[in-house]
Amino acid sequence: MDTKATGALIAQRRKQLALSQAELAEQIHVTDKAVSRWETGRGMPGLDSLEPLSEALGLSVSELLSGKELTREELPKAAGGQIMESMKRENRWKWLAWAAMAAVTVLAIWAAAASYAQTRQQQEQAEQERWERYAHYTSSVNPYEEADVAEATADYFQEQGMKTRFNPKSLKVRERVFSGDYMAVLLSDREGEWCMSFWQKDELYRDDLERQDRFRILGGRSRIDPGTGGLAQWNFGTREQPVIIVSGVELPEEAYWYELDGTGYRMKSMVDTDLRTALGIFITACPVGPEDLNPTLVFLCDAYGTYLPWDLE
Repeated sequence: MDTKATGALIAQRRKQLALSQAELAEQIHVTDKAVSRWETGRGMPGLDSLEPLSEALGLSVSELLSGKELTREELPKAAGGQIMESMKRENRWKWLAWAAMAAVTVLAIWAAAASYAQTRQQQEQAEQERWERYAHYTSSVNPYEEADVAEATADYFQEQGMKTRFNPKSLKVRERVFSGDYMAVLLSDREGEWCMSFWQKDELYRDDLERQDRFRILGGRSRIDPGTGGLAQWNFGTREQPVIIVSGVELPEEAYWYELDGTGYRMKSMVDTDLRTALGIFITACPVGPEDLNPTLVFLCDAYGTYLPWDLE
């Protein structure tokens, strides 16, 4: 699949319909930034956007995936005419034989049409499966390719319309942790503005020996205040299966541990004393209440387990 060709087709069709990128984006419920990425070949429509996009542009899914407008093959129409011409040349007493031949020919055409339709359906299904794998691949990253992680993080916050303070061109990975199928990443730019992104392993590639390490972004914190005021926990899972992420940056030098309490659970982990950051993933089987779905306070402790005051810088 040629992303450039698909992008060119989307742009050409949109202009033919006299639609701006913003108007097309509003019709299919995405951002104009996403439409711009498609048209420039820097991304492909997600699976949930493919059908709405095809309807809005008046194109088939196959045309979008192939990057060009297609003409369906027409079944031959000459067979009937050939039979009639032959019947005129033969004696009248042979008309039954020719009628039988016509019936056989029509049945053959029907069979060819059915076979063609089935083959076309199988091809479209295979194309859809290839597209699904391709879409998953282009929307996921290798967690150890730090430049890709940083770029995907910046793009996600921009496409979600989340306010940021960092410079996406100088954004870099500073710390990364894994737990089960999840990954959390702390990033900052040259000016010292921080953010955090949260990822999950792509199940589509779980059994792919060459591409097992592919992660898709689920969310994050688009900006993190330095010090104790920016230290917080967030549930990125559900009430029934909480996945608690703790993140904080530029913590006091005395900070050695951080501790969080919730409904039925208490968790504790170490601060990175070199980076003075906190980053952890906690998967708990204890359901959380509605009040615990929002960010709550995380307590800092020194090396002796003594709680640090909140106004400590």
